Amino acid sequence: MRTMLVAALLALLVALGWGLFAGAQPAPSRPQDLTAPVAEEWRAALPRDADAAAAAYLDRVPAEMRARGEAISNTRYFVFSARIALTIGAILLFLYSGAAAALAAFLARRTKLLWLQDMAFAAIMFALLYLIVLPVDVYAGYVRSRTFGFSDRPFFDWLRDSVVGWAIITAFYVVGVAAFLALMRRKPHSWVNWAAAIYLALAVIYVIATPTLIEPLFNKYTPIADSPLKQDILAMAHANGVPADDVYTGDASRQTRLLNAHVSGLFGTARISIDDNTLANAYPPGVRFVVGHEIAHYVLGHIFNYVVMLAAVAAIGFALIGWAGHTLIKSFGHRWKIAHLTDTAGIAVFWLIFAAYTFASLPVTNAYSRWQEHQADLYGLNASQEPHGMAEFMIHDADTARLSPTPLDVFLFYSHPSDKSRVETAMRWRAEHLNDSK
Repeated sequence: MRTMLVAALLALLVALGWGLFAGAQPAPSRPQDLTAPVAEEWRAALPRDADAAAAAYLDRVPAEMRARGEAISNTRYFVFSARIALTIGAILLFLYSGAAAALAAFLARRTKLLWLQDMAFAAIMFALLYLIVLPVDVYAGYVRSRTFGFSDRPFFDWLRDSVVGWAIITAFYVVGVAAFLALMRRKPHSWVNWAAAIYLALAVIYVIATPTLIEPLFNKYTPIADSPLKQDILAMAHANGVPADDVYTGDASRQTRLLNAHVSGLFGTARISIDDNTLANAYPPGVRFVVGHEIAHYVLGHIFNYVVMLAAVAAIGFALIGWAGHTLIKSFGHRWKIAHLTDTAGIAVFWLIFAAYTFASLPVTNAYSRWQEHQADLYGLNASQEPHGMAEFMIHDADTARLSPTPLDVFLFYSHPSDKSRVETAMRWRAEHLNDSK
């Protein structure tokens, strides 16, 4: 166990040092919009041809923005590889150092309650994994954003959000893993189906709790001030069957300089929120489009459908664990001092396989998410009638990723269509509706 604790302590020191050093450097300034400004006459004069109109929009993205998007996209490969290496490496260290078996034995001496042993083991393991992977998370979530001018928040403010987010999701993981192990023991032949059902139930609870219990831990949400834009948004919501009685905004500007809006929750807890920096800096038709896009997620049931898809993907992972877990323990269990996958220390083997499977299945879940986002884009265009709003919104933050991503970029990293493809979608919609669109 000492080896694991030393590794976690060293990782923590590296993460804190890196974050504090980056936070001590002045964040580069980043104007809210670096794209070349245009008048409404420019938009009206765009050619009907969708490709030419899209090219005109993309030509407004200056070299500075393009270079930053290229640079930050190149870092994604390092982050992705490092996160995989540290996660898998930390679990293997946990197993081969004997820390997993020692921790399980320690907990067995402290309590005879097997479920409590399992939950305590999982919580301690997840805490160690969080610390060991923390340097990558600090770079990806804090250093990188600050270096590229996307954020100027203090390091400990970021770290506080990171710890709170980890604690919330870990609570769900701990309950889930303990339940899965109990099912393996009691229903060895049907535990996969039961585990998938529990995964779905926990995910639904998490989503329902998000707008009312979880998001307020990170941001303050208040109704936006009355304005013609607010009335437009409410009218669009009501016209599309969304029972909204108000429009909310969150204080995301303390965390990022980027623009965003989102829908969260399910059933009666669903809420559409627009970030304060979006309201302050976005082109008003762009705000109307993005709200239409978020309305689409609500109306089309995307959140619930996505959760069901994740549960189906997880079920395949559980089946893989049932086969590969026993195979690994048969081959290496004597070195890890683990006799069965259902041992408390077997949680480490469970998570080793599940973590590897989660990384491997990312292209599948990302592809499904991209399909949903494209659906929402089309619905948002029809609801808002704002193709120029969509195009403007997409080029506004075009420096957050490569403007023309490679197929490998899209395959590995993109949960949304690229900005370029979304501008092209907007201009294709405009071309088909030119006589009645704005």
